[in-house]
Amino acid sequence: MFFSAIVLLKLTPALALACVAASWAQPSAAVLDQRAQSWKPQQMQGSAQLRIAEIETIVLPEQPSAQLRAAVDDLLLQLQAHTGAAPKLVSEGRPKHALYFELLADGREGGAFTIARERSRVTIRSAERAGWSHALYAIMGELLGARWYWAGDLGYESVPVTSSYFPNRAWRETPAFVQRRFYPVNTDFARRNRLNSVYSFNHNLAKVFNRELFDSQPELFAMVNGYRKPPRGSGGTDRQPDFTQAAAVEVAAQAALRHFEAKPESHSFSLSINDNVLFDTSERTEAIVSPLRYFRGRPDYTDLVFGFMNRVAERVFDQAGAWQTPSGEDRYLTALSYYWTEPAPSIPIHPRVMPVLTSDRAQWHDPDYRQQDRALIRAWVDSGAERVATWDYYFGAPYPYPRQFNQWIAESLQYMAGEGIDVFFSQLPSFWGLDGAKAWFSSELLWDPQQDASALLDEYYDNFFGPASQPMRAFYQTAEEYRNQHEGQADWIKLYKDEASIALFTPAILQEMRGYVQSAAELARAANATPGAAPSRFEQRVEVVSQAFRLTELYADFDQSRRALVAACLDQVAAARVAALLKTYQAADRAYRAYFEHYFANSEYAPARRHLELEQSNPERLARSVLEREQGAFDSLSEDPKLQHQSLRARNFLGPLLPKVAGWFLDYRASEHFKVEASLHAQQADAGLRVSGADIVSIFRTFPVDSGARYEFRLRGSWQVSLDNRANVHVAWLDAEGRTLESEVPLRLPIEHRAEPAAIAFAFVAPENASEVRFRVVVSRQYPGDFLDLSELDFGRLR
Repeated sequence: MFFSAIVLLKLTPALALACVAASWAQPSAAVLDQRAQSWKPQQMQGSAQLRIAEIETIVLPEQPSAQLRAAVDDLLLQLQAHTGAAPKLVSEGRPKHALYFELLADGREGGAFTIARERSRVTIRSAERAGWSHALYAIMGELLGARWYWAGDLGYESVPVTSSYFPNRAWRETPAFVQRRFYPVNTDFARRNRLNSVYSFNHNLAKVFNRELFDSQPELFAMVNGYRKPPRGSGGTDRQPDFTQAAAVEVAAQAALRHFEAKPESHSFSLSINDNVLFDTSERTEAIVSPLRYFRGRPDYTDLVFGFMNRVAERVFDQAGAWQTPSGEDRYLTALSYYWTEPAPSIPIHPRVMPVLTSDRAQWHDPDYRQQDRALIRAWVDSGAERVATWDYYFGAPYPYPRQFNQWIAESLQYMAGEGIDVFFSQLPSFWGLDGAKAWFSSELLWDPQQDASALLDEYYDNFFGPASQPMRAFYQTAEEYRNQHEGQADWIKLYKDEASIALFTPAILQEMRGYVQSAAELARAANATPGAAPSRFEQRVEVVSQAFRLTELYADFDQSRRALVAACLDQVAAARVAALLKTYQAADRAYRAYFEHYFANSEYAPARRHLELEQSNPERLARSVLEREQGAFDSLSEDPKLQHQSLRARNFLGPLLPKVAGWFLDYRASEHFKVEASLHAQQADAGLRVSGADIVSIFRTFPVDSGARYEFRLRGSWQVSLDNRANVHVAWLDAEGRTLESEVPLRLPIEHRAEPAAIAFAFVAPENASEVRFRVVVSRQYPGDFLDLSELDFGRLR
């Protein structure tokens, strides 16, 4: 129902290779020259030359790894397809016309290798076993034209080569980045494109500072706003340790030493902060971070955390001497330069502390952010650390549209490599149809960022989409150019997991992009001239893109209908209009969700569905409240619906002064420009809440309820909400034990400036076994000029 009749052919690598045809798209001479390495021979055939096809034997090393075995299997398939025969595998001897593997005692990192030919024998040498596999894929790429542009069989393509001869001189390759990792990316794709993993730097302090330690030494854990909370073993929600405690340094050091003893060949141990900003707020911490500095609007805790890392490193390396693995590899303690620890330190960093710079360099379209980020990279490289890593955000899912930024991938990788950063990690839950060249393109540049990025993209489009190359290039480049021009001021992973992120793209630009996909499909079909033939691989690849982009289109329809319905309810338009928009929204919702299910059940190139299951607001309750307008008396359960300020107080030294209002509580993440003031529309002085400059703030309270009773929640407010600013109302019904029975988000404020207050009401019937209801007004990612002005919050019973 939702997909075209095209069925993706399942080809094994051998069958795919056997389908090599003269009709394949030929890349330009410029592309071929750009792909050629400096060692690559441009010589006529002669007796002194050795062709890859002349290899008759592969002499495997003792106990070959699974990675090498898989690479050899790929090479055998390649040679079988090109020559009709595959080399035999042996484990000993010195036959001629053979390929050998040799492990060097020392050498370059990251899987660097040398391929040396002595007459008819070829030896692959590397200081790391992974280098053998990397060399085999280099041979397959350069001498046999093998490319794995996407994961899976459909991602394979064979391209023309300029020579099939091994060079006369040593063929050496050293990657610019010693670690090149995307998570999660298909393991076959990663191996074939020479990605690797060396160091660990995930959020890890929750594993070190655990409940057992809390029970014996609670003073090592953060005291947040006057109390300590037992950890649950969660890297997301556990509070940070108290970084001021000398005993905490010893705990971390012993954890690292135990790790290196248990895993002696491990190159690193992560002491990265938990994924939150629940830092200690005691006077000891205040003294260290004062006077408080800010970076990109967030408090600067770099010296606090990396000062702790320095002390742990002194204990692990300078005192305990755990500098190297038994095989002589350097060890590091890794720590994320993340959120409140993103700015460069003002203190020198221990050489064996590896800072991991977290940055969304897709945001380099913002020139101010790009300039700041370049300066930040330079400052960290000059911090004293021997090795600096990066954690980028190349998503991919969960963005429901083509998030293209190849320009900034190329520029940032080249810049970081030039500054000495050589450890790379990025999240990339691949959405193959929408991501396009991203994974392959990045993999190539991580090995050699000095390559011509334009030539790489030429190769990708020309070879992968063949006759459909031009419109498919236009599809992806249109998305990239539009995003660069319209996404606006940079912020932390902008639009990440935002249900309204699709608002970045107008219906007109999406229609233009669909036109390119349709043109590509027509060109690919026309090139498949055999009547009744199965769809060509080019048709199949275009279809993968078309299927993925259909999800984008249906999501855009769904979100646009939702925003139109909310606007109509807030503008108090005629009931008939609201009813019509409600039906449109419900139809769009059903269409999107039905396609969503079908897509994930039928597409081999969909991301893991969890990556696209975004929390969604549902305005149906708002619409029904407008259409059905509850009658009867309203008995308020709120002490003061007008939110009169009783006093001003600061939660802790991070400030700011916040008004105290009867019954309601404010929880927030500190930020430089965060303010909560009186409403401009309050009927009396010092009343209401006007929020601006928020990183994230939650205004919440709980009311008692009776099961089956009717209630209404009322809100009166004005706002300015820009793209990526999120302002939602959350509702949760709780039983007598405080467990959640039901929850919903009945309102997401639209992207607009509403100067005059709107009156909003939601009617509810308390579910069975409900004892309480909790309301939260949550505002996050406010940009300059954004605000939420609440002049009334009320909840009561209808009778």
